[in-house]
Amino acid sequence: MESTGFVEMKRVLPSHLVGLLRGEVEDKLSSLLSGQCDDDDDSYRRLKKKTKTAKSRDGDDGYNGGFVQISNSLQANVSHDLAEKVSKALLENKTLGAAMKLVFGKSCDNGDLNDDRAAANNAQDKKIVTESSSSSYYDGFVVERESLKLLATTPGSPPQLPHADDHCTSCLVGIVHLKDNQLQTRIAQYNPNKDYPTGITSTCDSCHVEEQLPDEDYKRGVHLTTQKWYCGNCQQPQQQSLSSSLSSTPYDFERKLTHAFGELLQDPNICNAYAGNTPKANDGILALPTLLHCGPGNPSTSATHRIVFFFTLRPTYQHTKRLTSQIKELHRYNSDIQIHAPCVLYNMVQRTLRVYGDAGYGNLEYYSNNFIIGGDSRVNNAGADGGAERNRLKVELERAKAKIKRQEKQIERLMGRGDGKEVEKNENDKGE
Repeated sequence: MESTGFVEMKRVLPSHLVGLLRGEVEDKLSSLLSGQCDDDDDSYRRLKKKTKTAKSRDGDDGYNGGFVQISNSLQANVSHDLAEKVSKALLENKTLGAAMKLVFGKSCDNGDLNDDRAAANNAQDKKIVTESSSSSYYDGFVVERESLKLLATTPGSPPQLPHADDHCTSCLVGIVHLKDNQLQTRIAQYNPNKDYPTGITSTCDSCHVEEQLPDEDYKRGVHLTTQKWYCGNCQQPQQQSLSSSLSSTPYDFERKLTHAFGELLQDPNICNAYAGNTPKANDGILALPTLLHCGPGNPSTSATHRIVFFFTLRPTYQHTKRLTSQIKELHRYNSDIQIHAPCVLYNMVQRTLRVYGDAGYGNLEYYSNNFIIGGDSRVNNAGADGGAERNRLKVELERAKAKIKRQEKQIERLMGRGDGKEVEKNENDKGE
């Protein structure tokens, strides 16, 4: 899994539960379709128009809700009683347990350490590095109830935007097909050597410098437990200078995220392979959240909806320390978090503004307000038509700025910087 980003699964759930999940989503679709719009409207638009009505008919608790529209699919929560049964079955699945232990319970030895850690200059440092990188307090996993979703993709729906479900290895993501011979999830080639940013800062127990926690240590849960953590760079001159001034290494979450996922800006067809063989009902995949993937859509020639079951598994650890409410919030499934091209672009812009602001340039607002207007001399010199075009662009720019402000406020509520808090992961729907 760690080399390919995913593994195929067969017979994930007891067959009767697959039947119940399929029955539930088909009942919801039947209810939704029974009141759909004009016959000359295409099915995708008809269902999209009806989702708000379906959502308003929610049951007494959150697990009995109707469909909501997300990107290219319809999404519904699994009903409460069925969610209980499915969660229990997932916890008892030995294949899932083995995969979770492989990813989050892996103990490293000297051969697994990265170059910086292997560069410790004396025996004491080598001992410290080995101790900090040799064990995991992994203690099992939980099924995140809020992540249990039923997804139905209408015939004629386009693929999703390529995306990752998180920017670091926070959990494992599962997709189970509820019908035979459906299109597989599309994936990109996975690179396990990327420096995936965690957004979590930790203080080295040797040199006391604060650094962004590497993904390999995040997986072992060292930020959640009483285990000591050592950066492995304590003997490097730059680190010694930082230690003597009680400073910290540059946080720069945005730069790391851009390096890890920047290819999303270059290639919209990056998810150019299918995950595994053509599945039967109850087959699926289990994937790292950093794997770039997308729902394949559903051809207009298809006679039925593509329906899948989505879930996440999160690790638990022994010897956990007292956690702040912010850390607890970070370690729950969040359907608003995806890493896609707009998210990467947003982080690039934010980093650019921050870097120039830190360098003393105070006129950034002028440039940010004019990065579209005036950028094309052909528009500026196009007479009356050009004036109309400029007005249109101004309106679009104001809308974009208002949307960014709303997103920034939501991000500020969800995330913080430093002190064990995480940074921006941009708002979006979940999907696969």
